[in-house]
Amino acid sequence: MQPPRDSTGRPRTGILVIRVWLEGDGPGRLRARLTQAADLGDPATTLATASDLPGVCDAVEVWLRRFLDAPSGDGAVTRR
Repeated sequence: MQPPRDSTGRPRTGILVIRVWLEGDGPGRLRARLTQAADLGDPATTLATASDLPGVCDAVEVWLRRFLDAPSGDGAVTRR
């Protein structure tokens, strides 16, 4: 079985990078920035920022659901 292809005939891909760091001490110190691109050569765009674990998980789930539902021409998705 062949993977789905985009309008150029390439396999449809998507890249999601989650950068996390800690700010300060105590609870609420988690910070995350989620960036996306359709492929390695494409420019990355910020999809979401979050400051807690549920926020990061929600953003990842939204990205995955939109990737699955996106037209076959583009692996990148936008958060609405």
